[in-house]
Amino acid sequence: MSAVQNHKTTSTELRRVTSADGTSIALERVTDGPAVLVTVPGGPNGRRAWMAVAALLEGTHACWLMDRRGKGDSGDTAPYSLEREYEDVVAAANSFDAPVAVAGHSTGAVCALGAAARGAQLSGLILYEPPWPHEGWHPPTAHADEMDELITAGHAERALERGLLMVGLTPAAIQAMRGGPGWAERVALVHTWPREIREVALLSPDLSPMRRIVAPALLLDGEASPAHHRRATAAIAAALPTSTVTDLPGQGHTALQLAPQLVADAIRLFLAPVT
Repeated sequence: MSAVQNHKTTSTELRRVTSADGTSIALERVTDGPAVLVTVPGGPNGRRAWMAVAALLEGTHACWLMDRRGKGDSGDTAPYSLEREYEDVVAAANSFDAPVAVAGHSTGAVCALGAAARGAQLSGLILYEPPWPHEGWHPPTAHADEMDELITAGHAERALERGLLMVGLTPAAIQAMRGGPGWAERVALVHTWPREIREVALLSPDLSPMRRIVAPALLLDGEASPAHHRRATAAIAAALPTSTVTDLPGQGHTALQLAPQLVADAIRLFLAPVT
């Protein structure tokens, strides 16, 4: 088990675990409940991208929000790789005394999948549209190059907009996000996104390794999401030994912020038999 340090604040608790390469990974407990849920954000998001969903699970789940490496209170160690991110989630999940559920969004869901395939102690796996390559689609690394160029030129906000367009958000949706919580943090963390895009593009479309994942899995699928996200979700669901797919009506890739009740309800219903 990884080394664990706990620091309590007024209403939350910060836990630090040590990943396989020595990187410190931070998790914040924001709710209380008899079951444990660890959440993993996607793209240029800190741990609180899951906060609106977690708040709705108060009383049923102790939600621990994880900062991925290079973000928030977590450390970072070069060279970057998704394999190391898988190890981070394994360290976080295995730091608890009993198997826990893990929920990941977007590239965070890729990290959760990788951790599950590497033996993380999981009672359940919730995956919201992991952008896994599949026949006919690979993440466009040219966008990562454009984002890096914009960041180097001092245009981090424009780089964020470019990335959000890439994952299927409309200009109107991006404009609406500007005034919402988390925008400044996404701008500050956008430099971590291109490296993730490049790593995801290297993933094999061969999903056979997922057949060894024993934890029951819930896949969340936005009805209004881009076709490549929906196809990836369907392919992963078909590869996993035990999986359920729940559609999020009227939603795309951003239901954590726009429809947290839908996400929380789906998680609560899915985890009820295994908590």
